[in-house]
Amino acid sequence: MGELVLDLLCHADFSGRIRPSREDIGFPAFSAEIAKLRAQNPEGTLLLDAGDAFSTNYWPGLPLVGAMIRSKTDVMTLGNHEFDRGPAFLDSCISACPFPILCANVRRKADSAPVPGTKPWVLLERCGIRIGVLGLTTEYTPYMVEKSAFAPFEMTSAAEAAARHIPAMRAAGADVVVVLTHMPFYQAADGTLTGELPELIDASPAADVWIGGHIPGDCAQVRSGACVVKAGFGGASIAHVRLTLDAASHRILDRSCAVVQTDPNGQADPEITRYIRSVTDPFEPYFREPLGSLNERWRMTLAHESKLGDFLADCLRYGGQTELSYMNTTSACGELLPGEITREELLYCAAFDDEMFTGIITGAQLHALLEAVYEPERFGNNAAIAFSGFHAAVDHTRPGGQKVLSVTRPDGTPIAPDERLSVTVSAYMASGGNDTGAIAGQIAWKPTGRHYHEAVSAYAKSLGVLTVADYPRLHETGEPENNHAPY
Repeated sequence: MGELVLDLLCHADFSGRIRPSREDIGFPAFSAEIAKLRAQNPEGTLLLDAGDAFSTNYWPGLPLVGAMIRSKTDVMTLGNHEFDRGPAFLDSCISACPFPILCANVRRKADSAPVPGTKPWVLLERCGIRIGVLGLTTEYTPYMVEKSAFAPFEMTSAAEAAARHIPAMRAAGADVVVVLTHMPFYQAADGTLTGELPELIDASPAADVWIGGHIPGDCAQVRSGACVVKAGFGGASIAHVRLTLDAASHRILDRSCAVVQTDPNGQADPEITRYIRSVTDPFEPYFREPLGSLNERWRMTLAHESKLGDFLADCLRYGGQTELSYMNTTSACGELLPGEITREELLYCAAFDDEMFTGIITGAQLHALLEAVYEPERFGNNAAIAFSGFHAAVDHTRPGGQKVLSVTRPDGTPIAPDERLSVTVSAYMASGGNDTGAIAGQIAWKPTGRHYHEAVSAYAKSLGVLTVADYPRLHETGEPENNHAPY
């Protein structure tokens, strides 16, 4: 009777990294890899995007939609960063997409309707095979987006959505059911999976393919008869799921999955390269300007203190002209190497270009903030913070809520609970980002009208040679509980 082969190419978190650089593979090489994989099965291949595609600092929105169209994206689910710039921006992006945008567990507060332009699921067809694709977004999204940007929306249960829509896709005739999520999961050395997506899988009706995203790291394994995959981050990798089906019954006979690393030397269609250059070339003089130099290697870490994280927090304090600053480490990445440091290299590490906010924080609130950061469940979702202008001692072997031993000035003088200090944060953290709203909500934040990248560039130029004078400033005993940090 014969067999049919269905190939699913999956990725997440391209995050606007379309320009080739030392850090990023770039869209031309990514699209070349997709084209090479699609050529193996032209009629039976789907390209699925698991979110965090539209929002970036320099060319957000329609230029990125244009890239997705040129890669022949078939379907996308929303990631948390799709909401970064508010509903009008999101609507403009969704409206420009000729392919379906999915999101089954975010709705408008005003009328309980789905995000405009989205569907909970879609039924696609390749080679006569009907593929139902359900889209879900991490339930942590409200804590990963600046509060006002997500204010018109609310999360609903992903498990309830899966329980409702997976059977509906089967009833509508889906031969293959795919759950395309912007949800994290973590793979232990023995292959065990933990995190939001595996918990959803265990609580949901059976599907054939589960796709994750949201955090770095690649994974491809068959788990309880289903392919579970996660790949992407700037197009550096692609998850490839292959399903072999009986041609008559469309029953799945065999399934496999793997992660393909993108060839950085892949030759893209010249039209695609021209398109990307038309978007990125205007920024080249800005990127290439030297901002200073560095005498050592700095590498960002999320769960522990690093000189790069301290420097970026110093930039924030410099920009706000305050006594203290703090920032989420997940808003930074990468490394700086000894030698000349260009704006491109430094701002890549600084990542998000939020407006800076200032306020007054008490010693008691500062202590409570640190306790909140190191609460195990919250730490597992967010990792640490980087800070400037104070020191802290933390004992990770103590119970949650009792881990912070001291909060002092750099000279060791304790910061009293009722002491009031000026502090600078990003708009994201001022809105209670990383689930710190209980503390951030107590502070009367004031917008500065200035953005973080302006402060980073100015501080680097003021130093000439990049240094961190106050290091270390976090004194730890033991290892943080529930640490999933990928770097």
